Amino acid sequence: MADEVKTPITDEMVEDAQGGYGPWWQFAKGTYVQTGNFITYTIAPGDALSGIAIRFGVTTQEIKNWNPNTIKDINLIYAGSQIVIYPRIYR
Repeated sequence: MADEVKTPITDEMVEDAQGGYGPWWQFAKGTYVQTGNFITYTIAPGDALSGIAIRFGVTTQEIKNWNPNTIKDINLIYAGSQIVIYPRIYR
């Protein structure tokens, strides 16, 4: 079973980062598996890369850099795709 990943920021910080549009879980509903210091995240319908980034305390550009073959455009992601994320709490 995957270890639980703690969100490294508060809900207030998330709302500030998203301009008050709501908590990260509205935009990052995919599943993940932790392996060492990285996570393999499966994108769910309705996910936004910004929500995923905020959930794990990273930037959208970092996620794009870690997944050059999967993410060509940070504004276009596909449900079912798997991406690698290195959360700040594990770096």
